[in-house]
Amino acid sequence: MTNAQNNYVLGLAATSLFTEPLALEHLSKSNADFGTYNVPFDQVSKLLDNKQDRDIALKEFLTMLLRAIIKESFELIKDYSDETNQSALLKGQPWFQFARVIRNCISHNFQFEFTPYDKGLLPVAWKGKTITLALDGQPLPLSLFGYVEAWELFSEFKAFAGVRLK
Repeated sequence: MTNAQNNYVLGLAATSLFTEPLALEHLSKSNADFGTYNVPFDQVSKLLDNKQDRDIALKEFLTMLLRAIIKESFELIKDYSDETNQSALLKGQPWFQFARVIRNCISHNFQFEFTPYDKGLLPVAWKGKTITLALDGQPLPLSLFGYVEAWELFSEFKAFAGVRLK
């Protein structure tokens, strides 16, 4: 859970840095070396130097962060709960079904694809946000679940894992 949180915060910090002129200058001269590969960052500098391209790139980067923090932390809690015979406790959380449907949506290119099981549970709600059958086949609206909700749901995951799980 701590790694998922750190990765999200590091990504947010990187987003902040990506708008700084000194960072763009540094990126234009930097690269990553691994194995026999050398990946120059000048393409990143050029991409971020154009406002329209930067806005698109940063939105996609933040979307990746959202996917990582929710998907990874949900799976960690689910796997641990399964391994320690605490699945019933997890499934009894008021956010569980909402989080499960969001995790599935995020895993399917941010598009809702309800299974027959999901359809039988809908609507599901959490913190005033409701997922209904009308969203089937639709993209996830950021007004329903965006960066704020991702952080709040992760915080619920973390609190549950730290306090309720043995």
